[in-house]
Amino acid sequence: MKKTFNPTLLIVCLIVIIMVGLGILFIPQILSQMNANSGPTISDISDNRSDYPGATIPQYEKYEISFQIQDTVATNLQLPYDPAPPNGIDLSDPDYNGISVDALFLPPGTSDWNKAFRQPAFYYQYFDYQTKPGWDGSPKDWYYPTGSFSWKVRFSPNAAGNWQYKISARDVQGSTLSPPQTFSVIPSGKPGFIKVSSTDTRYFETSNGSLFYPLGYQSPGGLGGQDASNRSNFQQYGQSGINLDRVWISNIYGTAWLEWLGGRNMYDGYLPRPGIETFHDPVRDRETLTLRIDYEPEGDTDWYDACRFQFWNDPEPVKTNTTYRLQIKYWGQDISGPRVASQSAFGLVGKIGGDWDVNCYEPGVGNVVTGYGGNTSDWGEITGTWDSGDNNFLPRIYLGLENVTQGKAYIQSISLREDLGDGTFGPEILVDPSFEYDHYFRERKALALDQLIQAAEENNVSLKLVLMDKSDMLYAKLNGDGTFVSNGQPDNQDGFYGLGREVNKTRWLQQAWWRYLQARWGYSTSVHSWELTNEGDPWLTGHYELTDELGKFMHCRVFGVAVAEGDGQKCTYQHPNSHLVTTSFWHSFPAVDFWRNTNYPNVDYADLHAYVSTSDIGLPESELEKMQWDASYYHLGHSLELGSWNIGKPIVRGEAGIDEVGNQVEQPGLAEDHNGVWLHNFLWSTLDPGAMAELYWWMDNINTQPGPDGQPGLFEVYGYFHQFMDHIPLNNGHYVDAQAALTGANLRVTGQKDTLNNCAHVWVQNTQHTWKNVVDHVSSLSGLSGTVAIGGFTPNLALNIEWHAFTTKGLPEISKSSVTTDSQGTLILTLPTGPQIADVGIKIGDYPNP
Repeated sequence: MKKTFNPTLLIVCLIVIIMVGLGILFIPQILSQMNANSGPTISDISDNRSDYPGATIPQYEKYEISFQIQDTVATNLQLPYDPAPPNGIDLSDPDYNGISVDALFLPPGTSDWNKAFRQPAFYYQYFDYQTKPGWDGSPKDWYYPTGSFSWKVRFSPNAAGNWQYKISARDVQGSTLSPPQTFSVIPSGKPGFIKVSSTDTRYFETSNGSLFYPLGYQSPGGLGGQDASNRSNFQQYGQSGINLDRVWISNIYGTAWLEWLGGRNMYDGYLPRPGIETFHDPVRDRETLTLRIDYEPEGDTDWYDACRFQFWNDPEPVKTNTTYRLQIKYWGQDISGPRVASQSAFGLVGKIGGDWDVNCYEPGVGNVVTGYGGNTSDWGEITGTWDSGDNNFLPRIYLGLENVTQGKAYIQSISLREDLGDGTFGPEILVDPSFEYDHYFRERKALALDQLIQAAEENNVSLKLVLMDKSDMLYAKLNGDGTFVSNGQPDNQDGFYGLGREVNKTRWLQQAWWRYLQARWGYSTSVHSWELTNEGDPWLTGHYELTDELGKFMHCRVFGVAVAEGDGQKCTYQHPNSHLVTTSFWHSFPAVDFWRNTNYPNVDYADLHAYVSTSDIGLPESELEKMQWDASYYHLGHSLELGSWNIGKPIVRGEAGIDEVGNQVEQPGLAEDHNGVWLHNFLWSTLDPGAMAELYWWMDNINTQPGPDGQPGLFEVYGYFHQFMDHIPLNNGHYVDAQAALTGANLRVTGQKDTLNNCAHVWVQNTQHTWKNVVDHVSSLSGLSGTVAIGGFTPNLALNIEWHAFTTKGLPEISKSSVTTDSQGTLILTLPTGPQIADVGIKIGDYPNP
């Protein structure tokens, strides 16, 4: 067949050729653009179901998902992504270019993903954890960084059945949502999360409605309390019924308890001076936080120190017989020397090893590792190598302006890494490698808190976690508009509180920290509450607003649920892993202005700090004088007074202490009270209707003094009280003041009754049996004698009575009897007699046997 020319076909072919050619040129760009508009990639998803029998997760236990994220343009994986950040959070700055990763958990029987519970994820660093001998030969936690990371989500499911979840990730380039996966949950015996009782707001209860009666004190060691020795204490706590421990965790984020101490003027108030200063980088025209050290012409004077070194009680781990590189990045100004003419070397220097050498700026003091750094016109570095020898832990690193006549150095970072050869180095060893403290959370300290919480869970101990410190210099260096304080400007003294409810850079950074808290530890039923700060301003509206904002964030916003702006806007969302929120004040109890003020509805319970010496509830000094000798009166004076104010919240005295009037030092005589009478009376007086829970501050006597059983420690005093309190449902909404009437001399009674159920519990004490009289060997002490009468019961009803009589040595004598009420429904009990009976706890009615 003869072929003819088809012009139309030719045109089509030319168009196709042109399009293909264009495609060859532009397809890579198109694909690149498509990738730029897509989100990160989520991969390698696994979980911890194999840790549980049958690969099913028990209700209220940790379900942990691990995964990797690739193809993200985020450069700071610890901070969240914010499409509309406040001034000062610049997404073009690698330090603030973050990513938000969450999991969505869909409960059993639900198909609507809009009803899923959102839980944030966090970036996790893996460590080789062991215990190794420290310098004193005792075992210490050895956390060696491995250089491996992953993402994790932790969630405690609140219902049995089949759950589903998806993982979402969002950065500046876009968002991604993984396909759904499933896991199964079975019922467990755990009571669940702690909340305010729905039937009696004086008390706490758990998810299953059981009473949570706080019984505890402060974490040993104060700040942190995250080491192995404290974790081992939890077994003793659990056995004794101690169930609440207040722990400061502000050493994980911010400058409040940083790693680097100054040699002089170490404390400014109760916090170490951090030496943090804003430095203007003239080359890049930006402000940055640095550690400043300086030497004045007059010597090591003024605010800043010429020598700084690491806090020694929590040293970093090192491998033995291993070479490490020490690298210090700094900017030097006005450095001149030598001060000692016979020593030619001078300047900024890094040293490792030595005693508490506050004058490490002197030549010949300490072991020099790096070269000497002088003045710079840009960021300079000094480096050196150090061999670990037989050390399992890093000796102190020192930074000093050695042998200078004057000068200052602004230090941006300090790094210690294992030298692997060929110019490669291992992961960062130091806990605080950067002085730009707004950019990161301390991974190793976070891991220590992981282990502390795990130990608390295993021993039924809950933690009241103190999140921040109002004197954290990180916030003092931030202006309200998000710029750094610089050029000689005064510090922003109220920077911590931000600008009311406005989200500026300060509030944004705080919320990033709060998000991390919920992501890493919010799963745990052993988190009792988030305490905003230790002892903030008691009369500052900004403090009230910040606490309420913490409540809004931790109850709603961290879970992706909106809540209205401004005062009086309550978050009503119920997330299964949500926790209580509070704060504390350095004095006073602002009930009207704050605790019961409807402007702040997201604050869950009240906190009081009141030692004998700092009590401020309108009592005359003569009453305070009595409190220091009588532990029962010390509690009752505060609890009954504050309880009468009807604030509609539980009250916890987060710091209590029997000290001297006018002097905040624990009464020395308590150490002579070898039977723990002071602690016994302190605990049993908490049966009062004021219902204020107590956390005692000083631990030495409790931990070491011999108790009634003759063994070191007063733990059994807690145990006796816990045994009595077991199975009393104080949160059932029916308990009121027992209004007990006494006959007999020198008697005190306190307690409550539930006449609907014909139950009551009271404590009767010989008021002469105080710790002071015991220590002073007052010989006129007599036992109990008389009666106690309680009305309101069903008339002519036989009631079971359980007696917990205590001898003057603090040992219990437990017995049972039955007594019948009279025709008016009054129960009259004859107190146990005998000179050795100092007090008695009486349990009335039908309670389950503990």
